Amino acid sequence: MGWSLSIDKASINDAKIVPTGETALKPGEARLRVDRFALTANNITYAAFGHAMRYWDFFPGADGRGRLPVWGFAEIVENTVEGLTVGERIYGYFPAGSELIVQPGRIDAQRFFDLAPHRAELAPAYNTYTRCAADPAWSEAMEPAQMVLQPLFITAFLLDHHLRDMAQGPVLLTSASSKTAIALAFLLKAAGKPAHALTSTRNADFVTGLDLYDGVTTYDALDGLTGMDQAVIVDFAGDSKLNMALHETLAGQLAANIRVGGAHWENSAPPKDLPPPKPQFFFAPDAARALIKSWGQDEFDRVYKTAWTNFANAASGFFDFTGSEGDTGCLETYDALIAGKVPAKAALYVKN
Repeated sequence: MGWSLSIDKASINDAKIVPTGETALKPGEARLRVDRFALTANNITYAAFGHAMRYWDFFPGADGRGRLPVWGFAEIVENTVEGLTVGERIYGYFPAGSELIVQPGRIDAQRFFDLAPHRAELAPAYNTYTRCAADPAWSEAMEPAQMVLQPLFITAFLLDHHLRDMAQGPVLLTSASSKTAIALAFLLKAAGKPAHALTSTRNADFVTGLDLYDGVTTYDALDGLTGMDQAVIVDFAGDSKLNMALHETLAGQLAANIRVGGAHWENSAPPKDLPPPKPQFFFAPDAARALIKSWGQDEFDRVYKTAWTNFANAASGFFDFTGSEGDTGCLETYDALIAGKVPAKAALYVKN
């Protein structure tokens, strides 16, 4: 008997484990047994914006509730498709649970795509599955970093290049202890434009100790922000009260507010009467398509892989990678993330 994490789409703190029976494969399908997957604040963002950004559409649940998208590794355990082999290890996008049935197509030595009809109109980046044996960057030892950090890093990488084009003043990162913010701070520092951290008092020492930011301000000390003309907020918190406080404190100084995440999901409704500028949502797949069109796929891959390798090699100094077991571990980890009880240094994943 398999399992899935089932989430109330309207109230994402209502989550439970539900059993799943084994469905017989149809011709053209393959069964992937999920081996392990990451659970981070990024996944809470998927849930918080499940309707708006169509994250709930990837893995429909038979009970009408949401299935949380996660990044991880799986094994092909049953297959009806020419070109794939039982026993292959696969990296990609799965529902938090024990298995996924896919309809593989556009198969080559490096990857395949899930061509299930309900995924046809969804972002291609999420429908791609990497064949690990053909991935020169894959190693078993690096799997925790890959599944926990790489999905976040691509967003940070795209933001870094977006900011190079449009940020003339200081860059402020909310939820600066989040992993995507840390990845962006790493890239900005390497580019010679370190960001300023905005964080809670609880995480201030951790953020300061990273040595990635040019300064750290806690949420209760925003009045101390100075020299912020033409500042750009990159908002990983998505907190309406924090946004209002920042826009009021920096009135007339802000050039842009780029909304990326919803770490503070419970206060994520847009504030009324927010002073300008109006926050703009950053959607990574669209940014990736634009950059690939500008650079070409080969150049994009080269620059991205170099940047990712540099960050992955540094990650062990920033995070503690820890795995929990099965459905119980998954639910406990999800609940801890929802409650904001996961230490910033923790990099968590689930093992089946």
